[in-house]
Amino acid sequence: MSRWRRFFLRLSNVFRSGRAEPELAREVASHLTLLEDEFQRRGMTPEDSRLAARRAFGGVEQTKELQRDARSFRWMDDSRRDVQYALRMLRRTPGFTAVAVLTLALGIGANTAIFALVDAVLLQTLPVREPERLVLFSASPGEGTATGNPPRGRWTLFSAEVYDFLRRQPLPYESLAAVRSGEATVSVRVGGGSSGSGRVERGRVHLVSGNYFAAMGVDASLGRTLSTDDDRPDVPPVAVVSHGFWKQRLEGDVAVVGRTAMLNGTAFTIVGVAPPEFFGERVRRPPDFWTPLVFQPQIELRPSYLERSDAYWLSLVGRLAGRATRVQAQTATTVALKQFLENRAGAKPTPDRVREIQEARVELVDGAGGISGLRQVYSAPLHVLLAVVALVLLIACVNVGNLLLSRAAARRAEISIRMALGASRARLTRQLLTESLLLALLGGVCGVLLAKWAANLLLALVVSKDSPLHVTLNAPVLAFTAGVMVLAGVVFGLAPALSAGRVDLVSGLTSRSRSMTSTRHWLGASETLVAVQIAVSLVLLMGASLFARSLMNLERQPLGFDQDHVLLARINPRLAGYTATNVNALYRTLYDRLNALPGVRSATLARYSPLGGGSSINASVVEGYAPKQTERVSLETILVGPSYPETLGMTLRQGRPLGLQDGLGSPKAGMVNEAFVRHFFSDQNPLGRHFGVNGSPGPADIEIVGVLKDAQFHDPKDEVRPVVFTALLQDASQFSLDCEIEVRTAGDPAAASNEVRGAIAGVDRTVPISDMTTLREQVASTFNSQRLAARFVSAFGGLAVLLACVGLYGTVAQTVARRTSEIGLRLALGAQRLDVLRMILLDTLVVVIAGLVAGIPAAFGAGRFVASQLYGLSPRDPLSLAFAAGLMTVVAAIAGLLPARRATKVDPLVALRCE
Repeated sequence: MSRWRRFFLRLSNVFRSGRAEPELAREVASHLTLLEDEFQRRGMTPEDSRLAARRAFGGVEQTKELQRDARSFRWMDDSRRDVQYALRMLRRTPGFTAVAVLTLALGIGANTAIFALVDAVLLQTLPVREPERLVLFSASPGEGTATGNPPRGRWTLFSAEVYDFLRRQPLPYESLAAVRSGEATVSVRVGGGSSGSGRVERGRVHLVSGNYFAAMGVDASLGRTLSTDDDRPDVPPVAVVSHGFWKQRLEGDVAVVGRTAMLNGTAFTIVGVAPPEFFGERVRRPPDFWTPLVFQPQIELRPSYLERSDAYWLSLVGRLAGRATRVQAQTATTVALKQFLENRAGAKPTPDRVREIQEARVELVDGAGGISGLRQVYSAPLHVLLAVVALVLLIACVNVGNLLLSRAAARRAEISIRMALGASRARLTRQLLTESLLLALLGGVCGVLLAKWAANLLLALVVSKDSPLHVTLNAPVLAFTAGVMVLAGVVFGLAPALSAGRVDLVSGLTSRSRSMTSTRHWLGASETLVAVQIAVSLVLLMGASLFARSLMNLERQPLGFDQDHVLLARINPRLAGYTATNVNALYRTLYDRLNALPGVRSATLARYSPLGGGSSINASVVEGYAPKQTERVSLETILVGPSYPETLGMTLRQGRPLGLQDGLGSPKAGMVNEAFVRHFFSDQNPLGRHFGVNGSPGPADIEIVGVLKDAQFHDPKDEVRPVVFTALLQDASQFSLDCEIEVRTAGDPAAASNEVRGAIAGVDRTVPISDMTTLREQVASTFNSQRLAARFVSAFGGLAVLLACVGLYGTVAQTVARRTSEIGLRLALGAQRLDVLRMILLDTLVVVIAGLVAGIPAAFGAGRFVASQLYGLSPRDPLSLAFAAGLMTVVAAIAGLLPARRATKVDPLVALRCE
């Protein structure tokens, strides 16, 4: 017989023991019969021949055991029997099994759900070919355009000129693509086909280089993708549509290729449809169209950036060639970038320019996961939640371990009998571990079912409805769950299994279930496990308190503006045909119309509002300020209209606000914040001084007419930076076409939304309105990640406290049951029921104090890991600790009080009679 055939035969015998055992019995009986016949032929009597055959054959059971080992894999056969026995034992105690499985399901399900969320938000790769070969020049979710001097140090944005130079160099990329940093909103009208209604709609366009889809590793699901030939000004405009736009707006027309889409009035021929799973290099809702970079003026309705060497508006994406590494590509690209800058600097560069060239570099990052704002915002909170649910699982394991310890104590007689019959301690330990692993498996299966529902609910709290992210219980998530199940089974099963293996044979067979002379320990095994639960619960409660108080500090801190009663609405004059030369009249009319509405206290216009995600940094000059040797003066510049401080509730410290008089033809005027005054004028009077912004530093021609109190426009945890506010009605650049309407109302701002829409439509109904919200909602959305962390940590902290209290209740109840005779004797000898209550509660208090003593240092240690996510308080905050310890003590006291009261109701006669 071949070795492989023998192997598979032995393997099959493991799973066919029901048929193999009778066959083995018949074979042994046949051998014995043959031996009996042989001895009878030699003249023996039947009885003597039977005995002789037995002696010659040897021990029947020993022979069967040897045959089983030869015909099967003993360890697998023993494991199968262990599983069968464990199933029978669990079926015998359905209450115990249900409690243990439910406890483990909560712990394992919480871990699986959070890991599935982590996998979706942090770990999933882009749905492209070989995503591990993609590299990004920046993973920052920020978007926009920088103008003026070239970047200093690390380059994250590039001009078209720099991109063209790098693309022509022999760099280790299979393909190097460029994308517009940001998307454009356009008017869309698709003609032809059954779905071509000719209705004008709004859509989103992403400008990309012709080799973008080749670099990303994506093929069209219908038609073709863009090519380098499409990215030339002398060819007809073409576009690729997203699968969602094709399905929803074009009704899945299979003849869509060749149809014409009018984007901002320019005819683009649709050449293909992107795959359904592709959303681009940024993890968000896919754009409706991808068009070549060369058509930037037609898409954005602004002067071309293609010929501007001082406009940095492109992000780069590369696909590494062959065996090239990211380090090799980064080094080669940095060398090429420096070569470009040296060519631009000429033969005699200035010392400052030489320094810029030396500092210039690129830093490539892994592009497999794309660019994700969610990853940046939720990375730290999700890692904290992973640690939190791991602690919850630890509490669940300790709880089940306590149950198994109680069960092992009840099975001492059974275990002693099995040892007396020859079972080894290792064999018993393995049997009990098998029961633990089986419980973990059942808990894991239920946990996966729970996680499948919970993970989607959690994801909905993190991402918007149109996000491409989705939670799946894929192979990594299931592998994680399997690892958690095995670890949990070993953690909660090892101590009871080892404890049962150390049972003394004589005492196990002779001891009674209750004893009035049993030795009392302050902290036995069960009490120690409960103390561990209390310690871990204290850590989680402390964390919940810290996150909740940090969120309260963030929400209550003064932001420098009044967020109540303010309605925000973004408009897009570009899509209505306005240009920088004629939009001024529209803004003046809107200002007058909005301020005339009933219930409106004041209204203004601005480029963006606080905490809305907008930012505009410009190279600047400040009159009388001498920059340091390596300093570049850059200022955040916000275009604002009349009544700006009044509408946003900002405090004017000095001077006057910008008004209607600050329009085209009048001297340029602006306001600054206090941070600007501190940095540039050392708290001297700034009124009457001048500064200049936009593009390369020019004359300081904007007079400072007012100083505003510092207000936070970005991350509330950051220090307020210098900001200048220039007059929107004086600006004739393309930036003036980016506008937001801000209205302060006397009542609920949301109730005024229809009146505001009507006022805008009354001025020009072709002006698109989008993103209407209130300033309070916008500010609240800034704290979403902190709010999520506070809610989740609090929820899991509450679950941990519940599990700990269940464990404490069970331990105290078990103690009362074990000491029933002792309690009855004490009562019979004259002890008062209040004395019994005090005794039980004192024992409970000892356990709680032990848990708190162990938990306080652990809580302080854990606080250091979340210190960076806290605002306005220390990770050793005494108030948070006092709250957590007080709540834990009160809840634990209630959990221990219930069985303690039951102990006071023990009837001494009944207790002594049972003994």
